[in-house]
Amino acid sequence: MPTDGRKPLSEAIEHFVADKEKLDGSGNYADMAGCIVRQWADQHADRLEYVDDVEPRHMESYADYLARRAQARAADPTGEAGITGETAHQYYALVRAFLTHCQKWEWLSENPAIVERVTDKLPERSLGQTDTQQFWSPEERDELLAYADKQAHAAIDADGLDARTEVRDRALVYVLAYTGARASEIVRDSRDERRTGITWADVDLGDNRIQVLGKNQERQHLQLPEQAQPAIERWETVLDPPAESWPVFPTLHAPSLHAALPDDADAGDDLLDALREHDARPPSISVNGTRTILKRLCDDGDIDVDGDKDYLTPHGARRGVGEFLYRNVGFEAAQRALRHEDPSTTSQMYSHIEASELADVTSEAFESE
Repeated sequence: MPTDGRKPLSEAIEHFVADKEKLDGSGNYADMAGCIVRQWADQHADRLEYVDDVEPRHMESYADYLARRAQARAADPTGEAGITGETAHQYYALVRAFLTHCQKWEWLSENPAIVERVTDKLPERSLGQTDTQQFWSPEERDELLAYADKQAHAAIDADGLDARTEVRDRALVYVLAYTGARASEIVRDSRDERRTGITWADVDLGDNRIQVLGKNQERQHLQLPEQAQPAIERWETVLDPPAESWPVFPTLHAPSLHAALPDDADAGDDLLDALREHDARPPSISVNGTRTILKRLCDDGDIDVDGDKDYLTPHGARRGVGEFLYRNVGFEAAQRALRHEDPSTTSQMYSHIEASELADVTSEAFESE
């Protein structure tokens, strides 16, 4: 620390996070607060070295940034870009709490985050809000997997290695349920010609990982927990892919398989065998096909699905993985598993948990007053 008593911003942030950790039993709130405040500081790294360098104009810039991100969410029909107005207010409140902490320790004479002209820059809380998004609960996940298991076992008993549909569908459901993958990362997405579905070359059972084309259009490694591996191994035995270039989840739709054969090829009785014979590659099932499979399994298995949807959606599986990790391991584990480059994305997805934990932290703080 410099001789004039000024507090370096980086040291003040670590002091703030450590203080929150004392009150936060799970560590999630402290981790999330640290991520957001550090991100805010990084945005001003070239201008702010000490706590007392922070001025209203810096907070005004941050409020403008949050408002732009909320506008991006409102303009995105998929509801995935940016953040909601409510989340913008939550992030601003975390930075304001940090500066209040600095004021308490006399590193800052006044809090620049409470200036009215600055807070007026924040977006409306309702901006970008969408309907409640689905999360697979552990109970829903287990019920769906149990039904997929039952169907696969019955098909294997009846048809042996010809039990393709049920065994493939079980492997697909297990991958969705435990990896946190986006559907477009593991099966074909008609909106993006690069997304043709993962192949057997992408699966490494020994290292517990799958290589996927991430949302950022770069190759990324996706964790493959051991719970999902037996279903994939059984499916590989049933499919018996002749080459690693075959998709892990090929379509079994007859017209689509016919279209993959050479024009003069004899399809015979088994289209997959014909593809092997002619060194042709079947296409992967599509994102829409994945939704159809999940709808069928939920309908046939009489799965009781909570919320507005009448089936368990692919993206609900991803959120379910993140929620389970968030609650049981922590914020950073959920962020890493879902491969969110921006911690605010994870925070937005699980803001309902953060709000609950923040209420507990606040209650405890007032009780000790």
